Parts: sequence; C-alpha cells; structure tokens
Amino acid sequence: MKKLFEEFNPKTLKDWNDRVIADLKGASFESLIWNQSENIKIAPIYHRESNPDKERGLIFEHSDWEIEQTLNTPNNKKVLACLNSGATALLLKNISSEHLDTVLENVWFQHIQTSFITDSPNRLLSNFISLIKKRDLDVKSIQGSLHYDPLMKGLKNGAFENKLWEKFESIQEKIDSLTSYKSLTIQAHEYSDAGASITQELAFTSAQLSEYLAKSPKLNPQNIQISMGVSTHYFFEIAKYRALRILWAQLLKAYNKEYVTLSVRAQSSLRTTTLYDPHTNMLRNTSQCMSAAIGGANTININSFNALHAKEDDFGQRMSRNISLILKEEAHVNKVSDPSAGSYYIEHLTHKLSENAWKLFQEIEAKGGWLENVKTNVIQKMIQDNAEQQEKDLHSGAKVLLGTNLYTNDEEKWDTKSVSTPSKNRKTEKDFKPLNTYRLSEQMELQRQSKEENHV
Repeated sequence: MKKLFEEFNPKTLKDWNDRVIADLKGASFESLIWNQSENIKIAPIYHRESNPDKERGLIFEHSDWEIEQTLNTPNNKKVLACLNSGATALLLKNISSEHLDTVLENVWFQHIQTSFITDSPNRLLSNFISLIKKRDLDVKSIQGSLHYDPLMKGLKNGAFENKLWEKFESIQEKIDSLTSYKSLTIQAHEYSDAGASITQELAFTSAQLSEYLAKSPKLNPQNIQISMGVSTHYFFEIAKYRALRILWAQLLKAYNKEYVTLSVRAQSSLRTTTLYDPHTNMLRNTSQCMSAAIGGANTININSFNALHAKEDDFGQRMSRNISLILKEEAHVNKVSDPSAGSYYIEHLTHKLSENAWKLFQEIEAKGGWLENVKTNVIQKMIQDNAEQQEKDLHSGAKVLLGTNLYTNDEEKWDTKSVSTPSKNRKTEKDFKPLNTYRLSEQMELQRQSKEENHV
C-alpha cells in the first residue's frame, strides 16, 4: 500500500529557512526572530530537527480532566447544585468540621474529588475520616486533596509557623490511610498571581518541592499534587505544564524516589483578571482552560469572570464550569490522546522552559535552597522585578490586556471601593517580605478611577 505523501521529497530545516530567506527578498532573517521575555528566541519555523533526541514519554500522560468548583463557606444546597450542573470535583473553603456531614449530605463523594482549604487541617481530617467510616466507604477509594502547603502559607504571611515540620509530619500520618488522597498540594499558582515569569514559576515550584522531599524523607510522591497557575500566554502555558513533568521526573530521580505520575491542578490567573469590562475575563478564562487541558492538567479550576464583583455568584460559576464542558463535549479535547503532539514549536518551548527553569532551580539550590532564598527575600525580589517589568510593558503598550489598555469601554463606571480584590488581603513584612497577589491591571484601574472621580 502506497503511503500518503510518499511522492513528496522530505524537506530539512535548512530547506525551509532558505525558502523563507528567498521570500524575504533581501530583508534579514533575524528580523523574524522574536526575543521573548522568557529568554527564549522564537524562530519563524520549527521542524523535527529543532528538537533532536528529546524524550517525549513523560510530557503528556492523560487526556481527560476533572472540573473543579470552589465554594467558600459552602452549604449542602450549593454543593448539590454544582455537582448537578457539571462539576466533578469540589474545593471547599472555610468549612466547619462539625458541619461536614450536613454539607456533604446526599453527596456520593466516593465518586468525585473532594478537596479542602482549612486553617484546622487536623480537626477537619479527623471528621472527614470519621464520616467516611460512618458511611462504610473504602478509605482507599476516596479521592481529592488537602490544600495544605505550610511553606507557601509562610511565604504568604511573611513568617513560618513554629514547629512547621512536626506539624507537617503529623498531617501526613493522619492522612496516611487515605492512600488515593493528596496530603500535600503545593500552591504554585501563587507565584504567577504575584507576577512571576513562567520560568520562575517552574523553578520556584521545583525548589519548593525539593525542600519538602529533603525535610520529609518519608513523603510519598504519590500523595503530592501541584497546583499551577495558568495565564494568557497560550502556547507558553501549554508548554509550561509539559515542562513541569520533566522537572518532576528529574527531582524524583535526584532523591532516589520511584517515578509516579504527577497530579497537576490548574487554576486560572488572578494576575490577568480585570475589574473593568469583566466579560473580557471570559475570553481569558477560555484561553487559560484550553492551555491547561492541552498541557495535560488533571484538574482544572476556573475563577468566575466576575469574581471581583460578586461573591459566590451562580451565573459566574456556571460560566466557569461551562468552559470545560464545551471543550469536552463540543470540542472533544479530552478525546484526543495528546492534542499538541507533533507541534515542534510547543516541543521546543517545553524543553527550553524546562532547561531554563532547571538552571534557575540549581542557582537557588546553590544558595541554600528554597527556604534560605525566601528568608533572604531573594525569590520575592526576583518575582517583584518581573512583575514591575510586566506592568511597565502594560503601560507602554508592549503588553496587551483586552479591556484595560486595548478596546477600553470609556462609558463604563465602577466603584472600586465596593468590590472584593486581592489587594485588600495583603500582608505586611514580618520575618521576611510576604508574597502578595498583584493584578496586572490594578494600577491602571486606580488611575482610571481617580480620573473618573475628578470629572464627577
């Protein structure tokens, strides 16, 4: 049987580049090379020769993902409504341990992922395990995660809690019977929300993971989940999730741990969320969800497009869930084994990001590791510098944020004092500089509000 395209001669990368040069008619080939902020030069053409001898086996390991919905101080009615409307995973925040049975009444949590964010992890875990036994469920089958990350909590607060590692080991022992449950969720999305570059996000996540593996030798990689941010740099974000798996494999090897598949959670960016023209956040959310899905995230949580304007808004939450539902049921993204396979461009980005992140990770390790670099504000300073450059680029127009510095709606008015923004919860320095969330459009929005007030 004659193979398709057999009659065509294969072209080398040089052949394609020569054709580009000929079409330029004297213009420089270098003029087409894009110098990107991640210290990666983007060429106009990519070919299989662009990524010679690169291992692809660990980059993508599954197609489908769980649709996670965050509920703050949830009740049973909200939980059931979300599950009946497409959610397959729950992230319950500020839930009372004593009311756990009531909130999860008629919820078959043995068939979904049930995750928690709490200030009292020991008490909540005890009640959750008691509820599992009360319902006579197999503890080994319960899936979900405890969003417990004492290192990130310390970085966010500007000080680490006393007896951190003793408390950490206590949590690991308590959750040990839930063999399918994630006892550690590294909150890596906080880096991107504070303004870190993709390379920094990958490197600092790797350094933080290394700290846990070094300080807690008994920690089982099977019980680790990494929660990554996802922003609007579409192809780079796809590559980021693929690069993370390369770094994960390298770290497990370095610590003589048996390789296990990494569980990755994606959370849409607060960094690029805007107060003005909030419906443009839907566009950003869709791009971010696609990047995470194609990149291979296991669980995807999309913030409501109007999260800055409303708390627990049913319409906003439904729109967030529907993005994943449309990508699954209409675009069939979850039916393809590896949607970005064969894209030499994405493969090139994947390996460049992993190489750059590994280099930065090694620099952090050489300076004493993640903890030492946090205590001396090295990591915070690197993120701050990158965030400030992003904001400069936004003000100059080099970076575009739809509805903020491009296609703005001048007729729109918002009282920014009446909305909920991350800036209202920022911490001040204690033992070291805390990591705070800074929305990219924040300063431009404040300037716009000031002008509007002066024209009243």
